[in-house]
Parts: sequence; C-alpha cells; structure tokens
Amino acid sequence: MTDDLVPEDLRKEYTREEILELEKKFLAPAVGHYYQDPVLFVNGEGAVLEDSSGKKYIDLFAGICTTITGYNHPKYVSTIKWQAERLVYTSSLYATIPYAVLVKRLAGIAPKGLSRSFIVNSGSEAVEAALFMARKFTGNPYIIACQRGYHGRTTLTRELSSAGWRTVPEAHPSGVRFTPFGYCYRCPFGKEHPGCDMECARYLREVIRTQTNNAIAAFIAEPIQGVGGIVQPPAEYFKIVHEIVKEFGGLYISDEVQTGFGRTGDKWWGIQHVGVEPDIITLAKGFGSGIPIGGFVTRPELADDYTTADAFATFGGNPLSCAAAVAVIDIIQESNYLERASKLGNELKKKLQALQEDHKIIGDVRGQGMMLGIELVRDRETKEPAIQEMLQVMEHCREKGLLIGKGGLDNNVVRLQPPLELTSEQIDEACSILGDAFSKVEK
Repeated sequence: MTDDLVPEDLRKEYTREEILELEKKFLAPAVGHYYQDPVLFVNGEGAVLEDSSGKKYIDLFAGICTTITGYNHPKYVSTIKWQAERLVYTSSLYATIPYAVLVKRLAGIAPKGLSRSFIVNSGSEAVEAALFMARKFTGNPYIIACQRGYHGRTTLTRELSSAGWRTVPEAHPSGVRFTPFGYCYRCPFGKEHPGCDMECARYLREVIRTQTNNAIAAFIAEPIQGVGGIVQPPAEYFKIVHEIVKEFGGLYISDEVQTGFGRTGDKWWGIQHVGVEPDIITLAKGFGSGIPIGGFVTRPELADDYTTADAFATFGGNPLSCAAAVAVIDIIQESNYLERASKLGNELKKKLQALQEDHKIIGDVRGQGMMLGIELVRDRETKEPAIQEMLQVMEHCREKGLLIGKGGLDNNVVRLQPPLELTSEQIDEACSILGDAFSKVEK
C-alpha cells in the first residue's frame, strides 16, 4: 500500500489552528480538550507523544489509561496492518479467527473459574452487558455500586457512577443503590485505618437490608477507582464486601477497565491482589491499547444463561479489534509488563512520596503499580481540595513537556497511569517537572 492511496485531506499538513477551527465549526461543543491552549498530536513512540510543532511530551496518562503498550509498538502496528489487509469487519454472527483466538487467550489469563467471554466496543458497553447478565441470572433488579465510582457514559453506567459525573437531572437510579468505598484519606465515617473495623465495608449489609428486597443481583467495584481519584481501599475491604455479597445471593463484578492487563503490577487483574474471586470481570481501555474493544469474562454457568437474543453486538468481536487485543496480550507477556509495572511503579511512587515531603500541597500519594494518584490540598489539616492549583499544575506540566491526568470528585487528584513502555529516565524527568510545578503553585 502506498501513501497516495490515502485520502488527500488526511495526508495534508495542517496547522494546529486550522484543525482547532475545523473542530470548532463541525464538532459538537461537548467535545472538549485538556489545557487552555489545546495540543495537536501527530505522532507517538513508546511513552512519548509529538505535537504538530515537533515538541515531544512524556505521557503519564496513556491517553486515558489506555495505550498500555505505548505508541507505535512494532508488534501492535504490524498486527493491525496484517489484519487490515485481510478482513477488517464481519459481525459476531459469523466465525472469525481473531475472535476465537482472543477469547481462548482471555480464558488463559482470566481469574480462576472465568472462561467465557463476550466482546463489545467499550467499557461502558461491557458494564451494561455484565449487569444485564447478572440481573437475568439472579432474577433480581438491585445493583450495588460504590460511592465516588465511575463506570461509563451510557444511561445505566451514568446511574452507577457517583453524582459528580451525572451532568443532567436524572431520576433516582432504578434498582441502583450505593455503598461507601474504602477511601481512607477521606473516610466517610471519620475513622482511621486500621482501627476502624472496616465500617465502610460492613455498611454494605445495611444498604442491602434497608434499600433492597433483601437480595441483590450484583455488586460492582473497581479494585482502584480511576476517575474517582486513584482511590485504593485496604485489601480487607474487598474480602468483607465479597462475603456480604454472597450472603445476599449476589454476583461480584470487578470493573477492570482501568486496572486490568497488568497495570497494577505483578498480576493481570487488580482484584487478584486482594484474594477475592469475582464472578465477572469487565475489560476495555488497555485491552485494545488504543483500538476500541471491551468485554467481560465470566463463569460458564452465567454465560450459559446469556442467550443470542441478549448478546448481539454489531461491532463487538470485529477481526481488527480482536487481532489488536491478541497482540496486546502477546506484548504484555513477551515484555514482562506485569513485573515491569510493579518495578517501575514502586520506583515512581517512592519519588512521589519524596516530593510529598518537600511540598505541602501534596496531601496524599496512593495507588499501586502503574496506577498512582497525588491528591492536592490547600491545607493538610483541613484537606481542602486544591482545585485551581491542580489546573495550574497541569498547565505547567504541559509547557514543560509532561502530560498528566486529573480525577476525583473535585478534580484535585493528579492521575498517573502511563504506558508500560515508560523508562526510569522518563520517570526522573517527569518527577522533576512535577516538582517544579508544585513549587510554582505554592508560591
């Protein structure tokens, strides 16, 4: 294939201003950008993005926790090209090699007992499909979600997400109930771990007994909340919650859209760090490392109740996305990403904790593997969120060639969820830029 076959207006050399003008004229205003002065990216390699002016940026956010294998990984790009030259699309009504190979590979890396998959296009769809299956299997309408959690942008997944991410007046979520998450830095019960007896976890029983028919279809939680601000409860939180979920006949859904595929280090899935066996895990983001794909993996007895009428997806399981996901699994295994995420994550976390000692704006450093958060506060005693300062930190980092994310209900948490191609040298440079940014906003 030669470049002259590519549409001319794609090959054209645009200025940043021309592209922003096109977006302003033709895009829905809801499509926004990070930064006061938006960046136009045109290339990427490893953990680095390049803009239209040639300036390079270390990407500590991986798009949105997505490009887990980095940009332009040779095996990833070659696989996509190879598959595109053969078959880009047919629906799941027909068999294809990439779909069959992918679900076999997923069964090989999934938590114990999970061997049946259903593939869709995104994390939101994956969660919707998993909840539909749970409700059908149990015959119960009630879903328990966690406060401050985030599960997507569709109607049901918005209802599952905390009020901070509901942007229109919505009816009370039908069948959805909320329970506290183990957010130790801002404990909703005003207690401190470990002397708290994990009241946040045990409160689930009260939610079920007072707000349901004394039974539930499912409980859903992220092992580490991403959009919620990299919130990671103690391991016992999940064990206690799991016991209560089973006591009331529910299924346990681990939302691994952000925590899956080795991001938390050493293991494929975040839930595996806490000794809990889920009934369903949902997947997306790093699953395709940039190519749209999502899905869930579940137990055979649950999948058997999920019929063809329930499960059709026009684009779910398309050959191109499935081939890309197979390449992602290969790269993770061949490059020892599980070990790498743990090693580099520990290195990065120690440097962030050192920054915390030097900068009073840092209230908390938390997370695991390559999923870390820095909560910014104006006062360590009152823990008042440093909202405007967070925006200033982001802008300073962009100016110096560093991309970071933000999260938390108050958008005061720096989210670091980089490609696993990140290097120690890039960590050093990134922490230096972060340190300068914190110094600047503290003046």
